[in-house]
Amino acid sequence: MGEWKKSGCILCAQNCGLELEIEKNHIIKVRGDKDNPRSLGYCCRKGLRIAHYARNGDRLHYPLKKVGDHHERISWEQAIGEISEKLLSIKEHYGPKSFAYVGGGNVGGQMEVGTGLRLLSFLGSRYYYSSLAQEFSNVFWVDGRIAGKQGLTSMSDAHRADTLVAWGWNGWMSHQEPRTRILLKEFAENPQKKLIVIDPRLSETAKFADIHLALRPGSDTLLLKAIIRIILDQEWEDKKFIEDHVNGWDEVAPLFNGFESKRAVEEVCGLNYEDVVEVARLISQTKSCIHQDLGIYMNRNSTINNYLLHILRAMTGRLAVEGGQIFPAFLYPMGSDSDERNPKTWRTVKHKMFPVLGVFPPTILPDEIISDHPERIRAMIVSACNPLRSWPDTLAYEKAFQALELSVCIDIAYTETARLCDYILPSLSYLESYDTTCFNYSYPEFYFQMRQPVLEPISPEAKEGSAIILELIKAMGFLPQLPDSLYEAGKKGITPYLGTMNAYLMENPQYARFAPLILAETLGKALGSVNQALIVGLLINSSKAFKTGAVAMGYPADMTMVEKMFQDILEHPQGLVLAKFQGDNFQMLRTEDKKLALKIEELFEPLQAATIDKERADLKLPENYPLILHAGLHHETVANTMMRNPQWNGSERWATMLMNEADAKDLGISDGDKAKITTKASAAEIEVEISPYAAQGCVYIRHGGGLIYEGTQYGVNVNELVHSTDRDEMCTPIHRRIPCRVEVKSSK
Repeated sequence: MGEWKKSGCILCAQNCGLELEIEKNHIIKVRGDKDNPRSLGYCCRKGLRIAHYARNGDRLHYPLKKVGDHHERISWEQAIGEISEKLLSIKEHYGPKSFAYVGGGNVGGQMEVGTGLRLLSFLGSRYYYSSLAQEFSNVFWVDGRIAGKQGLTSMSDAHRADTLVAWGWNGWMSHQEPRTRILLKEFAENPQKKLIVIDPRLSETAKFADIHLALRPGSDTLLLKAIIRIILDQEWEDKKFIEDHVNGWDEVAPLFNGFESKRAVEEVCGLNYEDVVEVARLISQTKSCIHQDLGIYMNRNSTINNYLLHILRAMTGRLAVEGGQIFPAFLYPMGSDSDERNPKTWRTVKHKMFPVLGVFPPTILPDEIISDHPERIRAMIVSACNPLRSWPDTLAYEKAFQALELSVCIDIAYTETARLCDYILPSLSYLESYDTTCFNYSYPEFYFQMRQPVLEPISPEAKEGSAIILELIKAMGFLPQLPDSLYEAGKKGITPYLGTMNAYLMENPQYARFAPLILAETLGKALGSVNQALIVGLLINSSKAFKTGAVAMGYPADMTMVEKMFQDILEHPQGLVLAKFQGDNFQMLRTEDKKLALKIEELFEPLQAATIDKERADLKLPENYPLILHAGLHHETVANTMMRNPQWNGSERWATMLMNEADAKDLGISDGDKAKITTKASAAEIEVEISPYAAQGCVYIRHGGGLIYEGTQYGVNVNELVHSTDRDEMCTPIHRRIPCRVEVKSSK
C-alpha cells in the first residue's frame, strides 16, 4: 500500500483537486479529492492519467548544450555561465529589443513568470509571448475597455444561473467550469433550468440542450446582432440596470437600428426564427449566463463578437451580477495593463503589434525573428511551453528557431521545441515542486491552492523554473549583494523576516524594485523553494480589497496576517478559501464611477459594416478549399502537449480527423480510410473518423498530435496546416475557420 497525498491537476485551467497514491516514488492510483472546496471530488479522465505526465521517456535529467546536430550533457555552472554571457553580449551589440521571453508557465503553474518578466526587464525588453495571446486577446481587450483595466478578465457564473448558453463551447469535453459534467447534467435534469447550445455541430454538450441552434459556421456576428435587435424590439432590455450600471448605452443602441433580424437568422444563419426569439427571451428574462469558447475566440470577427456578447449581457442586466458574467476575485491578475493607447506601450518592430495583458501574440513571433529589421528578436528563453507543437505555423517556427543567435528551453521533457534549442535546462515537474495558478475563477469567495510536492525529483539536477531564471539574473550581476541578516531572518519565520526586509529596504530604497527577487533569493533559501517565497510575496503585495476580504474570513488585520495565511496554505494542500471580497461585483471595476464603459468607439464601424449582404459574401469559401478545418479540438483525449506518451489514451481513437457522414459520402470516403487534407500552408495524411459530432462542411483535427516520443512521431501536427497569416486584427489565429480540401488517399 502506498501513501495518499493531496494535490491538484495541472492539465487544464480547472486545476481540480486530486488525491494520489504514491508508492516508491510512483503514482499508482488517482482519485478526485473530495476535500477540495472547488472541485469537491470531481475530476476527468485526464487527471486520472496524470502519472503519464509525471513519468515518461522524454523526461530531462541534466542540462544539455547543442553541439552540431545533437545535444550533449553539460554542468549547471557551464550552462548558466555561457547563457548569461551570451545574453549580455547580445544586449551590448543589438540592444534590448533583441530578447523575448516565451511561455513562463502554463495551466499547471505560473510562479516562474515573476522571475522571468524581471529578467526580461533587466535586459531592457518587454517582449513576452505566451498562450494567453493565442486564444484570448480579443476578449481580454474588450474586457479591459469595459471594466476599465486589462487584467479584469470576466467569466460566466454558470453554477448560479438558471439559463446557461454554451456558445461555441463543448463543455462535456472541454470542461472550463468547476464540475462541468455534473453542471450540465443538472441543467438537463432540472425542468426549472434551460441549456442552450449555439454551435454548428451536434456536440456532446448539444445532446443535453433544451435548444440547439446549429448555425451556419462563422455566422455568429449576425446571430448576435439579431438577438440584440429582437430584445430591443420586444423591449426586454433591463432599463434600470442600464441606468444604474452602464455608461454609453445611448450611443451603442443606435448601432442596431434597422437591422433585419429575421432575414439574418433565416437567410444567413440558417436557423428557425422563432427558436432564436425564444433564446433571446430566455437570455433577457431569466437568470442567464453565456459561456463562450473557441467557437467565438478563434473564429472570424472574434473582437466584435466578444463585444456583442458584452453588449448583450449589459443590456439584459447580466454583467457583474450573480449567475451572469462576473469579474472574479484574484490574488494576482493574469497579466498587466498594456492599453495600446498609452504611447509607452511597446509594439513589435515588424508588425507594429501591441500586447494585450502585457502579452504579445504567438502568430507573429516567427516574423519578428526572421525579419531583417536591425532590432529583430535574436535571443529567446522558452519555458514550460512548446511553440513547435502548440502554436500556429510550425514550419515558420522551425525557420525562426534556426535564425536565432541564442535559444534556451526550460522544461521537464525533451520536447519538439527543446530539440531545436541551443541549451536545454531541466525543471522540476509540477508534481515535484510548489506552485500555483491564477485560475481561481470565483467571487466573492477567493479560493486558493498551493500545490505541494508529492513526488521526489526524478533527477537531482532538476530545479524550479523560477530558481533557474533567478540563477541567470544573479550570474548577469543584476541582483545586489545581500546581507547575511536577510538570509538568517528567513529561518525565524515569515513575520520576523518581513520586519528585517522592511528595515533593509528603508535603508536601501534604491533596491525596492528588486524586492520580489530579494525575497526569492533570501526567504527562498530558508524555505527551500523560490516559488514558496514568491507566494509569500503575492500575499504581502495583495490588494486592499483582498486583505479586507481576508479579515472578513478571520485573519488578523496586523502584520502577522501574511504568516497566518501562509501557514494555513501549507496546512491545506487540498486548497482553501482565503478571503471573501466585500461589496458587490461592480466594486471590482476600475472605471471611475464603477460603471460598465460600454462604448468602444473603435468597434462601431466594423460592427456596422457587418451587414447581412457583406457577411453572406464573406462566408463563401474559395472553390479550391471548399471545407472548413477546425484546427484543434477541446476534447477529453487532448492534454495539449503535456502528456507525451500516446499510451495515456489507451485504446481511445484520438489521431483521426472527424468528418460528417454526408461529406464523407460525397467524397467517397469510408470510416478508417486515409485521406489527404490540404490547406494553403501544407498538407497531411490522416485517418478519417466519420462522426455524428462533425458538422457538415467541416472537418476536425485535435491538437496534441505530431509529438515525437522516444524518437517516434505520433499523429498529425495540425499546426503545420495553419499559416501565420490565418489570423485576425488582434493576431489571434482563426483556428476555427481554416479553408481546406480533402481527398481520399487509400481505403482501409
